[in-house]
Amino acid sequence: MMEPNRNRFEIREIEVYDDFFDIDTDKWFGVKEIVKVTRTTYMKRSDKCSVEKSFYISSKKMSAKKYNQGIRAHWAVESSLHYVKDVTFGEDASLIRTGNAPTNFSIIRNIAMNVLRREKFISFPQAIRMIGGDIQKLCNLLV
Repeated sequence: MMEPNRNRFEIREIEVYDDFFDIDTDKWFGVKEIVKVTRTTYMKRSDKCSVEKSFYISSKKMSAKKYNQGIRAHWAVESSLHYVKDVTFGEDASLIRTGNAPTNFSIIRNIAMNVLRREKFISFPQAIRMIGGDIQKLCNLLV
């Protein structure tokens, strides 16, 4: 499967294995299939190619196409939620680490993300630049 992009293209190969030769399945209760995803990415500008392999264990039996859809959906969530929290809001770099404070600040970040999404900002960094220092604008968003 190829994904168009101006600067790169990716070929994704999905392989599904259900023959567990030489694997002790008693230690892997419920395993039905092992999925191998090979991503070959070619960067046009630098003329470089990289290969990344990922393995998944499944308790279901599905087609390679279904596994691909599920894996891509998972990473869509990762990109839209965790990436924003980690990079834009700096959650991983936060020094708040004791008691309930990390959980409370994570909830505040979730509320901020939902408010900004509701207002249909093009990007979170743009929204932060536009309203981050204006208390009145922030209050108006919460109403």
